[in-house]
Amino acid sequence: MLDTERNTINILDCTLRDGGYYTDWNFPPELVSDYVGIINTLPVRMVELGLAGKPKTHGYFANLTSSKAQKMAAALVVEACVMIDAKDVLASELPLPLAVSRLTEGLEPGAITTVRLAMHYKDLAASRKICDELSRRGFRVFVNLMQIDAADAVETETCLKEAEQADTIEVFYIADSFGSMAPARVQALVSRFAARLEPAVGFHGHDNRGYALVNSLTAAKAGATWIDCTMGGMGRGAGNTASEQLLPMLAGLDPCKERGLLEHVLRHFDPLRKQHGWGSSAAYQFAGSNFIHPTYVQKLRAGGTLCDAAIISRLSGLSADERTTFAGERLSALMEQDLT
Repeated sequence: MLDTERNTINILDCTLRDGGYYTDWNFPPELVSDYVGIINTLPVRMVELGLAGKPKTHGYFANLTSSKAQKMAAALVVEACVMIDAKDVLASELPLPLAVSRLTEGLEPGAITTVRLAMHYKDLAASRKICDELSRRGFRVFVNLMQIDAADAVETETCLKEAEQADTIEVFYIADSFGSMAPARVQALVSRFAARLEPAVGFHGHDNRGYALVNSLTAAKAGATWIDCTMGGMGRGAGNTASEQLLPMLAGLDPCKERGLLEHVLRHFDPLRKQHGWGSSAAYQFAGSNFIHPTYVQKLRAGGTLCDAAIISRLSGLSADERTTFAGERLSALMEQDLT
């Protein structure tokens, strides 16, 4: 186990949210039932049940309501949260309170105690009123600062100053959205935020370069007290820090619980991994090292028609402005590109 006090680290398992990028937020009932059962045996503080406010065309766990959450929370012994996207509010023409209300329709504090607000790190100032509104409605508010590895020194300081002024946010997450971070960068960012902020600091890792686990452990040593993970590492792009790897290292598991966790992953998530193909690879490593949005690789890999070398060749043609934001039109052009 990592040489860190167990009771200072909170583990948040976000399988049903981040893993949903591969299943369109639908999971078999048996998997969900077994997932709740195994979570209840583990030193996990919170479970992210999915997203709120996404179109009805998405799956069950992309538009969580209190009634949906209650069905799971009745069996859960840990806290539950959902995630919403700040851009869905910021892009709305409605007054902010009404935009937040529309996005969280059917969602009340209770079975879900916490809302995590995902935002680009440059949007923190613009998003603080969203956090205030969520807090006014009775939710605890956590923030995921997306793509912050791409921030330069001036942008990082600006973000920190905005964070210092926020008084309704309980946790600021350093989110390695591109899977680009090396441990030294994690150490620098987490320690800087932890030293400056009264709210807690968290870390959300992706495995593009194979660093998700070591980055999560580095973050914990640097002062992060909330760490994310997913079963089998299932998550957008290359995936996340794997629960079955993180928990024994960071929280300590007796052999019986570790075996139960591993058997759960083998039963439910290894077949999904074989089907969908998340995990570190040459293409994901290239994307991570060049701040390329992971959805490009995920979509180009779908169906198995393009090898990693072909994907890298296509990604090399993206301009700096195109790399950080996924665009369906640009993806179509990449898929149709003839490199022969």
